[in-house]
Amino acid sequence: MTVVVFGSINRDLVMRVPRLPLAGETVAARGLDLLPGGKGANQATASALHGVPTMLIGAVGDDEHGAAMRAAMAAAGVDASLVQNVAGPTGVANVFVSDEGENQIVIVAGANAHVAAPEAFPACAGRAVAVAQAEVPAAQVARFFAAARAAGALTLFNPAPASAEGADLIALADVVVLNETELAFFVGSAVPDGDAAVEAAARQLVSRRGQWVVVTLGGAGVLACGPDETLRLSAPRVPVVDTTGAGDTFCGVLAARLSEGAGIGEALRVACVAASLSVQRMGAAASMPVRAEVEAALVVS
Repeated sequence: MTVVVFGSINRDLVMRVPRLPLAGETVAARGLDLLPGGKGANQATASALHGVPTMLIGAVGDDEHGAAMRAAMAAAGVDASLVQNVAGPTGVANVFVSDEGENQIVIVAGANAHVAAPEAFPACAGRAVAVAQAEVPAAQVARFFAAARAAGALTLFNPAPASAEGADLIALADVVVLNETELAFFVGSAVPDGDAAVEAAARQLVSRRGQWVVVTLGGAGVLACGPDETLRLSAPRVPVVDTTGAGDTFCGVLAARLSEGAGIGEALRVACVAASLSVQRMGAAASMPVRAEVEAALVVS
């Protein structure tokens, strides 16, 4: 059982604000925290903290942010031996978090724009799950998935942020995980309202037999469309401090459980609980739970 993540590595500059700014508005922040981030690094961290051997493939620059991210991956137990060093800056995300726990994020790609997927999928023990997102070049994600499929790995794609290039990658994934806003982008409609509308939109993205399209619904849980069935799971009701990284927690834990051979329903349930724990703390990677916390929460959920 192994999770191999190909994706972005960012340093998050997190600013706590009373409310998210409107267009053209200046809002005073209460402070600044520098935290580990990037969807690839976040999802790898979530998987590793869940106790599954996890490898990250990505790129950092030759700056202090790159050194800090390498240290953060080591502390989380992520194998970063295939993380590349490139000249220039490491990716950065500017994150604004409101008192209600909502966020706005602006990313600067930095080294992420220059990452190259390996020619061959890394040798893995047991079942492998290959995970990618859309914060690195689409052509490299396609190359990564091609190598993963040739090696017999299960592929999981989180097409965030949503883009036209990402649409072409959806068919390469066995499991696609996206939120309602991203779903609306890919089907060319308004954000779906209600389970029936979400399911109808999600089924438009199912491109081949056996594929699952999973739509995360925030505090409302998750709806997943698969071969001849639809799964609807609720999320635990919890106090929300910061939603940053909740989706990455979900993806990382989902991949970890799938690599252990869990069925899709069980893996989704565990991922929902893990995400509910992450929103109760500040930060992205900094908020992610270890496996023992998730197991304890599963008992009472």
